[in-house]
Amino acid sequence: MRVMKFIFLLLVFLNALFAQENSNIVVNAFGFVQPIYEWQPTNDQIPNNSFLINRFRIGLNSKFSNWVKTEIELDPLDKNLIKDANINFELNQYLSLSLGRQKMPFSRERLTSVKNIQYFERTKVVKEFDDLAYAGRDIGLIASLNTKVKTIRISFSAGIFNGNKGDLNGDYNNSKTYVQRLELNHKDFSIGINSAQKFDSLTSKYFVANGFDFEVELINNLKFSSEFLIGRKNANSLLGGEYIALEYTLDKFIFGVRFSQFYSNIKKKSTNYFEAKTDYKPAKTIKISLNWLGENKSSKFNNKFVIGVSYVL
Repeated sequence: MRVMKFIFLLLVFLNALFAQENSNIVVNAFGFVQPIYEWQPTNDQIPNNSFLINRFRIGLNSKFSNWVKTEIELDPLDKNLIKDANINFELNQYLSLSLGRQKMPFSRERLTSVKNIQYFERTKVVKEFDDLAYAGRDIGLIASLNTKVKTIRISFSAGIFNGNKGDLNGDYNNSKTYVQRLELNHKDFSIGINSAQKFDSLTSKYFVANGFDFEVELINNLKFSSEFLIGRKNANSLLGGEYIALEYTLDKFIFGVRFSQFYSNIKKKSTNYFEAKTDYKPAKTIKISLNWLGENKSSKFNNKFVIGVSYVL
């Protein structure tokens, strides 16, 4: 970890040095902090409420030319420290390559930055697919193709990754994880289809996960979004789930509700989640949010309230 900190500081120094010597190099610092207060009224344990720093990110974006860009993002709260460390080559207006630790092209909600996700936390089903290394961050190579047909933008990304959730020490074996995503975007709607294939050392077979998601503006300022995921947990069971969400924007306020389900085994009953929120954005870089989350599992219902502030640097 000390070595990675040293490398990061060295890159910061080199970026600043090159930026002074070459006016073509552009370096931008960015950050994100999210303090919250969390209260669980149905939790009889102590404490059932707490102040937390939910997220804290810092990083650098560098543009060395019109076709070479880099990104480094750190999270001091994460034991791995490094969230993203990659370099992007824009070969032409249609094709780009990205190499390093980065998000795999799987799941709309997982690909959405924490600055823009609808609630303080992503849905349970998306988190589970992250834990199983179908989604989330890993070290690898992504090739992306972007084009446009009339008013529809078409994006296709395919990547090959180590398959060990971005362990900075390298791969555990010679098997790799393959991930693909096709996305169609219009000013009123967006549709995504993704798939991931990873090797299981116990069965010597490739496990597959698939997903479908979409987002549509039903009327002015009213947005409806949904995502469906299914994948193999092990040789004997499949897991999956979905969510549906509505968001309405009224001036500086955003009101939302979301229902989601998670199946640890699709042959068994699901755990159901109910969420509601009110966001207030007094400025472009600040958002004050109140979230409520209810969890219904095996006839037991738990709920949680979270209030917090998100600040983007």
